[in-house]
Amino acid sequence: MHTPQGELAEAVHGIGFYSTVDEPWPPARPQLNRFPAMVYCGLNLFTEGAVALPDDGGKLRALSDWVVSGPRTRPVASLTLAPLRTVGVVLYPDAFALLTGLAPAALQDRNDPADGLLDASWADWPQALRACGDEAAQLAWIEARLGARWHAARGRWDAHLGASLRNIAATVPELGVGARQTQRQYRARVGLSPAQARRLQRMNAAVYALRDPDAPARTLADLAAELGYADQAHMARELRQLAGLPPSRLETHIDTDREYWPYRL
Repeated sequence: MHTPQGELAEAVHGIGFYSTVDEPWPPARPQLNRFPAMVYCGLNLFTEGAVALPDDGGKLRALSDWVVSGPRTRPVASLTLAPLRTVGVVLYPDAFALLTGLAPAALQDRNDPADGLLDASWADWPQALRACGDEAAQLAWIEARLGARWHAARGRWDAHLGASLRNIAATVPELGVGARQTQRQYRARVGLSPAQARRLQRMNAAVYALRDPDAPARTLADLAAELGYADQAHMARELRQLAGLPPSRLETHIDTDREYWPYRL
């Protein structure tokens, strides 16, 4: 996972790479990839292999190799169908909307083919990224392309709204309208209500703290208080709902279970 610097860090949470192409196939057991709920939107290209996700009826369906995803309100697991190599861009939803012209709210809990959603200016991404010689070249290409797009779009960016997504201690910005209208406008721009966004960002902060080897030693009760949960039991319920496991088990799985590799990004 690479974290951009400078202006691009305002728009992009991270750029990640993942590969299983050098591992034996087929695996001894189904190869799952578990993702927590999150406020972010994504652009993902599978340069090799394929994955499937359950649809609304629980039936597995193979994803397109070039995918746009929206904010996720619940944890989800994909199934690797063939040795996989992928590159993904994790974007803050307000920046995603400015960069793509797509509404995060319309993509909530969805992973849809990018070809049917992104305009023609994105059409060269799959071919260009496949043509890159290695991950370093892909990273440089993505940062150059997105950097130019973001520089052109950031004049329309609401930095106060952005702060509420990037810092769980920040307050929801006043949008110059009443409270109910603020809720509607926030949801339209972000794809989530302010309360949902705060809940997801707090959960993400808890996950990062649990897996950070350099984090100061603290009890789970101390972590819950630090992040503003009512108590340790409240944090445990939230993590079970949004990350799939309570903190006592999640901490172990993040470190040792390959299915939870997305939690280590």
